[in-house]
Amino acid sequence: MKVRLFPLLLVVVATPATAAPVVKIAQGSLNGSEVDGVAVFKAIPYAAPPVGALRWRAPVPAAKWPGVRQAAAYGPVCPQPRVTWAGHDLDRTSEDCLTLNVWTPHAAVGAHMPVLVWFHGGRYTAGAGSQSTYEGSRLARRGAVIVTVNYRLGVLGYLAHPALSKEAKDGTSGNYGLLDQIAALRWVQANIARFGGDPKNVTVAGQSAGGGSAMLVTIAPLAHDFFQKAIFESGAALGLPGSGETGLGPAEAAGAAFARTLKVQTVAQLRALPVATLLGAVTPRVSTGPILDGKVVPMDITAAYRSGQDAGVPILLGWNSNEAARFIDHATRAGYAESARQSYGPLAPDLLRLYPATTEAVATRAAQDLMSDAGFGWRSWSIAEARKRAGAAPAFLYQFDDPPPGPDGSRTDGAVHSDELGFVWGNDDPHGRWSAADTALADRMQAYWVNFMRKGDPNGSDLPRWDPYRAKATALWLRRDGVTMARPLRVERLRHVDDLLQR
Repeated sequence: MKVRLFPLLLVVVATPATAAPVVKIAQGSLNGSEVDGVAVFKAIPYAAPPVGALRWRAPVPAAKWPGVRQAAAYGPVCPQPRVTWAGHDLDRTSEDCLTLNVWTPHAAVGAHMPVLVWFHGGRYTAGAGSQSTYEGSRLARRGAVIVTVNYRLGVLGYLAHPALSKEAKDGTSGNYGLLDQIAALRWVQANIARFGGDPKNVTVAGQSAGGGSAMLVTIAPLAHDFFQKAIFESGAALGLPGSGETGLGPAEAAGAAFARTLKVQTVAQLRALPVATLLGAVTPRVSTGPILDGKVVPMDITAAYRSGQDAGVPILLGWNSNEAARFIDHATRAGYAESARQSYGPLAPDLLRLYPATTEAVATRAAQDLMSDAGFGWRSWSIAEARKRAGAAPAFLYQFDDPPPGPDGSRTDGAVHSDELGFVWGNDDPHGRWSAADTALADRMQAYWVNFMRKGDPNGSDLPRWDPYRAKATALWLRRDGVTMARPLRVERLRHVDDLLQR
């Protein structure tokens, strides 16, 4: 066995049977594993465990450790309700969950590979960076360093309370999950060069709640020095402006009511409660997602982009052709109307006129279209529209329209929420049902994504041209039967929604 010591990276070169890559970072040494030529380091602490007095506080740096820390296995995931959709055992939970995972191809020091920092989805209440969908070897083999992140979820990640705001330095509470993500980006800046990554070429990215998190990071002043590009896949955060209360005041009031239901009088008593008690007491009124607090999240996302108060980096973003079919498989006219009132508040009457359910037969499709556009499409489209202004960094808009085959080989009507993930990561064909055209589209998408990570432009000499969303206001439609530039999905309705919001 030969050992080579470099100023920034210690790599142990050994036979495949005994390969055990070692990297020394600021906190100590890490002993990872190797998967088909990719070095993998799992469960690396990027912040101290948010337990005891650190529950509902901004993250603080992780402690150093003596010797070599084993980093071959995933750590526990952040506390969350039980789910069945994740493709990974999410029942092994712990508040000691602020860890990240790194995949890197073996490379010499100074490789300066592009870095992807990925935030998982799950409605801000579930999921983990260790889900099998996000296994990063395939993307890493294309010449990138891949980082997936755990962050605090639900009531532990986003509870606001007047007493918590009073004790915080910036006078706000909630958004702990978002602060965790920013802490992970800070860790990447300090350490990723030791894995062959370039801290000056970082792409922040995610899907669904993770895409919304990435959107929020790009408007968070605390994070602007930590990345150079961003990817939003079906990003969802804050909801439609004016549809409900997402500000600090209402969130604090809901948090105070939550404490009263638990019969506790002080924050210290709240911090002493078991996790199971907290999760079991959550109601829809309690904040379990990002809060527009005026500090960490200074304003609405679209408003920030329209006024040029975002980070100003190139972005790649889009959504799927039938997102909401993942959540709505049947709706009645009455149920659709009631759901719209609950979801969109004072905006509901106008939205129901824009997306009418004139008969029971069309109620399901109307409900799907409204949720797809209001929950996912409008936010991404409005950000892309904001980037049409002179001098703005480019936005590359996509529409994904290739529903993958299910276990029985059938496909849905349009691509539903999360369908694109298997194509981007290359990990979701467990039943061997994909066609050659599906696999070719996945290869093409991975090439686009990694090109964008590398240079802020997804185009390559062997790929169909992807024009930025400028004068033509077109999106790249991703289908297994071809890749074409065309108008975004239901763009006229999106404009009507935007007109309604601006009124």
